[in-house]
Amino acid sequence: MTQIRTRDKVFLAVFLPLAIVGAYLYFWGGDAAKAVAAMRARREALVSAEDFPAEKRLREAKIAEAERALAAEKAIQPAAPKIAAASDATVAGREREVLRVFRESGLAVMRGETVEADSAEPVVAAMAATGLLPSPVCRRYTLDGTYPAVKRALDAFCRLRMAVVASRIGMDGAGFARWTLELWL
Repeated sequence: MTQIRTRDKVFLAVFLPLAIVGAYLYFWGGDAAKAVAAMRARREALVSAEDFPAEKRLREAKIAEAERALAAEKAIQPAAPKIAAASDATVAGREREVLRVFRESGLAVMRGETVEADSAEPVVAAMAATGLLPSPVCRRYTLDGTYPAVKRALDAFCRLRMAVVASRIGMDGAGFARWTLELWL
């Protein structure tokens, strides 16, 4: 049989209970301490019973002010859109509308071609920002007609609120002239 020495008795009497308490605090006591700390923080966030009526009035006043601001924002009418275009319209459909405006204005279309333009131009960014024309195309049209006819066509683009931006206009000849228009559509 093994003899129990004094050192073994001291170990069993002192160190073993300390080890058990330490293990409890490490494994189970940490969660309880966190819960107690969370409850203390929550209690400190609350107002005292004496300050409650004043705090309640202050919060209700802020809520009423926010509701008035919200009602004022809802009462504002949204601005009318500057252009009327369908985001799903094809390039061919947009070009068909442009050609219709040219014909109605008294211009004869001699030629139309796609222009290779820089996609970093401000016009492209502005048109894409509307969300209606994510990828605008630059087209160059050669037209025969008078100055008033060209002006009627440009005015019609504005009146119809078409998503068209004229980037260049040039004229060859006098009177009944040949015009070159570059349009983003």
